[in-house]
Amino acid sequence: MGTSFLYLEYSGWWVLLILIFAAALSYFLYVKKNVPWNKTQNLILASIRFLAISSILLLLLSPSIRKVTNTFVKPLITIAFDNSQSIPARGDSQENLSTNLIELAEKLKKNDLEVVTISHDDSTTFSAPTTNLSSLIKKVELEAQDKNHVGMILISDGIYNRGYSPLYKNYLVPVFTIGMGDTIPPKDISISRTRYNKVTFKGNETPIQLEITQDGYQDQEVNIQLREKNILIAEQKIRLKNNLQEVVFNVKSGEEGLRYIVASVTSVSGESTYENNRSNIFMEVIDGRQRVLIVANAPHPDIKSIRSSLAETGNYQTEVYIPEIHKEKPNEVFDVVIFHGAFTSGVTYTPKENPGIWYILSNESSITSVNKTLPYIEIERRGSRPDKIVGSFNQSFSKFKIENAEAFEEYPPIEVPFGNYNLTGPTEVLMYQKLGSIKTQKPLMAVFDDGTQKSAILFGQNIWKWKLQEAAITENTTNFSSLITKTVQFLTVKNDKKQFRFNVRQSNFSNTEPVIFDSEVYNDIYERIYDNDITINISKEGDEFKTFNFTDSEYNTTFTSPTFSAGIYRYEATVTIGATELKDVGEFSVQNINPEYLNLTADHRMLKNLASKTGGFHTHFNSIENLAEEIESRDFKSIIKSEEDLSPLHQAWWWYFIILFLFSTEWVLRKYWGGY
Repeated sequence: MGTSFLYLEYSGWWVLLILIFAAALSYFLYVKKNVPWNKTQNLILASIRFLAISSILLLLLSPSIRKVTNTFVKPLITIAFDNSQSIPARGDSQENLSTNLIELAEKLKKNDLEVVTISHDDSTTFSAPTTNLSSLIKKVELEAQDKNHVGMILISDGIYNRGYSPLYKNYLVPVFTIGMGDTIPPKDISISRTRYNKVTFKGNETPIQLEITQDGYQDQEVNIQLREKNILIAEQKIRLKNNLQEVVFNVKSGEEGLRYIVASVTSVSGESTYENNRSNIFMEVIDGRQRVLIVANAPHPDIKSIRSSLAETGNYQTEVYIPEIHKEKPNEVFDVVIFHGAFTSGVTYTPKENPGIWYILSNESSITSVNKTLPYIEIERRGSRPDKIVGSFNQSFSKFKIENAEAFEEYPPIEVPFGNYNLTGPTEVLMYQKLGSIKTQKPLMAVFDDGTQKSAILFGQNIWKWKLQEAAITENTTNFSSLITKTVQFLTVKNDKKQFRFNVRQSNFSNTEPVIFDSEVYNDIYERIYDNDITINISKEGDEFKTFNFTDSEYNTTFTSPTFSAGIYRYEATVTIGATELKDVGEFSVQNINPEYLNLTADHRMLKNLASKTGGFHTHFNSIENLAEEIESRDFKSIIKSEEDLSPLHQAWWWYFIILFLFSTEWVLRKYWGGY
């Protein structure tokens, strides 16, 4: 674009042509010799007319005015403030900590620095129930993006119980660390870890393993108890010999449903905190796991991704059958069969007793076989090369809900057959194909349900890449696992004709998240209806129920309740259709998740290593003034940021004023010199 005042979309030769045309018009106008003014005056008038005509004709080229604005940007210091509950747990005054933080920010501002403070939950109170330093630092980097970021101050005790160590990432600026808390282990007894099966089977005994840690209570006798509904169900007495001891209870699973067990260890005088002397245990007792068979033509990373997602729930038992590797075909009855690389020569298996089926196609899948076997899908393939696409969720999909569905649009593309797709019958598209930025109407994944048979089809493979990228971006695979488990759950659930369904999204929630329900209401001929007034009663054992009201709509069938304290809750939802009252019931558990009191020994070594690695500086919170002096000595400079803006010339009022001024000046001079 260069450094010119005007920016033209057309060639500069057009400007030259305009100038020649304007000069010619001006010349022929003032070439007359019988005029009442002299040659010099005649040349002045011709020049004014030339400028006026050129100014008008120049607008035909749609020129733009280039404006460059220079601004001084102060150096930015970000303060990553770890406001988790573990920091004041060792006796530090919250008021003192907050006051010193404010004073530090004010000192830095006096050095002509811009200061931004960011915490886990955007609060300066120590209320965050968990510590995720990697997430906090990522939040800081997003805030500092495109700014004159010169340094980051991390104020923390160095303890993290979520995410990964800050030492594992690369930094573009020095990190100055301020150590808080106490590096000397506190005098304490705690249940540091519980291990148990979250899903158990009715009638079985299940082990509950407790890890008891202690510091300063060698040879102390303590009592460890398990209580359910405040009734003692198991008890052991041990003498603390080591810093870590394991205690195992075997508990028999009774009736189906949720169990809430509280494990506790004796509180002894002098402990730094009693918050970690108990632990909540939630179990779901079921009658039996559902069986899933994965049939594939060859080993593939998709298989492991699917199996691991199903294993997380504990509700599914998966088996793999690869004909070229396994000699014997499975003879058992399965609830769901997943054909990976479906309709290829190596995938041959005939399911028993009408299970739900999930077809996952590959580049080698026979489209002819797909069209012949599945009456609800017809693919008209065009060419042998596949399309590389990403998934775009169908917002009106009604079979189940996927949270954060838009995240899948950012995941790596997968290959699908290139061609036209036609779905018929009782099918519903879960994901459409998105090619670049274009959302098409071609299905990437769809489900079929005619009341007697359920199936799903995914038109491409390599979905393991989705799981890998989600883990890299969010440090978990919640979205991917939700897609896998809910698809399998849909395929396993037998059709019923209940007119009212009110289901909780999951069986267990934390005390920091809302409880989410999905509703479905049907009329007598089983058509979906909306605008129903639903009453929800939620109660905890021993407490009165809380009543909520919810009206569903075509665009919102989800009810989100407030957060609840730890315990097992039962709900009853009612709706009236005509003169009939319909009811649905269920239960869920809420777990009090607070890992902050499990480890109260500050890790200043990690903070020192982080400062050393990035060229920063480490100090203790009691010597916080040293950090302000260190940052001042770095002499961080402001930068000049230039912003360039183009505005169309025809929108500039002053250009028309110039044209008017030129014609007015010409007229006045001609009048004055006797031309009119």
